[in-house]
Amino acid sequence: MSETDITDKWLNIAYSEKKEKKEDFGRMMAGNKGVGRFSCDRLGRFLIMYSRVEGDDYRKLFIDWKLFEKEGDMNFNIQDVELDIETIRPEIFEEETGYVGFNSGTIIEINFLRERWDDGKILSLRRHLERLINPNQAFKSNPFTINISADEFVEFDKQQVENKKIIGPVKNRIFESLNFKTTSIKAEIDSEGKFITSTLQDRGNEIFTLIEKNPFPLLKSITINIYYLSTYSKAYFTKQTGIRSNDFGSIYLFINGFRIPPYGDDGDDWLGMENRKGQGYNRYLGTREVVGRIEIFDQKEEFKIISSRSGVVNNANFIQLTKSESPYGYYYKIFRRLERYVVEGIKWDSTPESDKTIEKRVKEDPNWNESKEIYYEDSLTRNKRALSVINNIIDAKKEEIVELTINNGFVDGIINEQIELAQKELEEVIQKVSDKAKDLSQNEIANVISKLSQNSSALDSFSKVLSNYSYSNNKESDDFTSLQQSYLNNLNRLRLLEEQLKEEENQKRKLKDENERLAAEAEAEKRRNTFLLATANHANPDALGLIHHIQNETPKINSQTQTLIDKFLANDYKVSDVIKRLHTIKLLSDKVLKISNLITRANFNAKAETQPIDIVKYFEQYIGLFREITGDDSIVDIELKSEGISFWSRLSVINLSIIIDNLISNSIKAGADKVLITIGKRDENTLNINFSDSGDGVPEKYLKSIDEIFKLGETSRSGGSGIGLYTVKDLLSKMKGKISFQGNNIYLRGATFQLTFIKSAIKEQ
Repeated sequence: MSETDITDKWLNIAYSEKKEKKEDFGRMMAGNKGVGRFSCDRLGRFLIMYSRVEGDDYRKLFIDWKLFEKEGDMNFNIQDVELDIETIRPEIFEEETGYVGFNSGTIIEINFLRERWDDGKILSLRRHLERLINPNQAFKSNPFTINISADEFVEFDKQQVENKKIIGPVKNRIFESLNFKTTSIKAEIDSEGKFITSTLQDRGNEIFTLIEKNPFPLLKSITINIYYLSTYSKAYFTKQTGIRSNDFGSIYLFINGFRIPPYGDDGDDWLGMENRKGQGYNRYLGTREVVGRIEIFDQKEEFKIISSRSGVVNNANFIQLTKSESPYGYYYKIFRRLERYVVEGIKWDSTPESDKTIEKRVKEDPNWNESKEIYYEDSLTRNKRALSVINNIIDAKKEEIVELTINNGFVDGIINEQIELAQKELEEVIQKVSDKAKDLSQNEIANVISKLSQNSSALDSFSKVLSNYSYSNNKESDDFTSLQQSYLNNLNRLRLLEEQLKEEENQKRKLKDENERLAAEAEAEKRRNTFLLATANHANPDALGLIHHIQNETPKINSQTQTLIDKFLANDYKVSDVIKRLHTIKLLSDKVLKISNLITRANFNAKAETQPIDIVKYFEQYIGLFREITGDDSIVDIELKSEGISFWSRLSVINLSIIIDNLISNSIKAGADKVLITIGKRDENTLNINFSDSGDGVPEKYLKSIDEIFKLGETSRSGGSGIGLYTVKDLLSKMKGKISFQGNNIYLRGATFQLTFIKSAIKEQ
């Protein structure tokens, strides 16, 4: 500055050359209020200025800010303080001041400091200056540098890591360092305000570039950069900068190359991201998950900076930039695309370890690199899903899109990785089938087919995703199509093999059943003097007695049936009465049917209602001949375990047979494919028979009131009669026995019921 510049401009309160002169030395000029010079007073009492215009002498100005403090003097004007400007010739400048001479420029020296400047305070200054400088300076044609020189801290710096040193140039390297460590989006409105160009990057890969029409008429020359900080990115941030990302801040605002505080400071939510995150914690990003900057090149001063440099006036331009509700402003239009990619596409890049654990590992491992990162899902799954949601992420109307380019390299990389993985799995399956083709069971073939079918479906789904994009590399496309066809061919081949194995299994099963039937017939011929062996075809006296029972029971059935008909015709009936009569009819019918099934079998005292019987032996023989007696071939497997014991009692063989039939029938209706009967004595006078199946079990709604299932008409199945368990309980009570529910999933996965028999007073046979 010349002497005139110092007196008429620098010392002229509220004068700002920047009001008329917007640019100098190829860069935008910051500030326009003319009051920033008074910050020197806050730093120290004395100010000495040395300034020189090229080809002229140095001018020296000395100011004692104490002279401007006239408390209580209402007539005092700042302009009344007289200040002298001294001229110093160049040849004696260095000798007198100790500074290195210069052709043009200004030195401001502040003495008698208001505070002590230790290493912590100077390092804090460096941090603030780093944030002040825009890494993408709008004044690249003539950039300026800030250099901190402090000889007294030379030894201090020798003991510090790079990001904690005091001395040296101040640079903002943070955003550049993060560029290849995380997911980011950059958007720019051109200088004419016509178009927005957005580019999404992920782990160093460009995903897409979108050019669209600019819907914000008041905005132009504005660039937005936003970086998502995953757990690993936060650790890298701390390692590279020396500060935690949470302490650094979030989204900064730069206007004409200089930062506008307090926007972006830790705790400052000027864009309302934290308020929004509170409405959906797992759906939205907040200030702790992102860092970035908004850069505005504003020649016309349409963004009004508050005089204290502590914000921007909330005018129409500012609203179009920051509006956080639909229709969204420029920032949220871009921010929400990054947010959707993070939440829907990469699922937050979730890791099984906490932030603190990862930060500790990254910090302490000198050989750490990105290959050591651990995530919940593999990169292929992550990238395929990310590709599938790009259209949702963009969320732009077709008429607004000028051009959309998906990175061919990104798509081809996913295809190649998918081909490599699917090809490897297919080869493993083919090899396994080839090696064990003769030994593979039907279940093994089914498992192989299931695996191939799942992979084939996954390939088809991925193919549908790819159909949304056009990419230039036809080789990957052809290879992928060929792989799909290979999967289909092998699936068809294995399904044919499966059908052949099924047919072989059916033939084996039929042969086995026939052999078992013949063996059972042979065994039956060997047994004599037992309860259920067939006699000669002619009717013996016992058979005639059984026929007599049929003749006695049939009129009872007819009587109950006629009573029901009469009541229905007279419309005079109760549901409970109908159910009871139907139960009686069913019980009588069961007896008649059972008598007819047993009519040709020996050793029954047909004239007696009850007779002495070895219950264990009867169960063994009845179950062994169950299919033959009942004609029921639906049970896959009935297993009986009796441990060779004997237990005699007097009871009705017919009723005992009906009990067994009802329990097996209930198991069939419950979807069982296996029944297990376990017989054992509790003591000499008590026999317990546990009846278990592999069916659905007793429904949960009955478990707290289990007696309900034994009530007449109570059923847990659609179409059930609710008679079976009631009949079992009723018949057992007539034998002085009982039935109880033991629980589900005890012996088999279905229900287990226990039958208890008490020995009657008869002599053991």
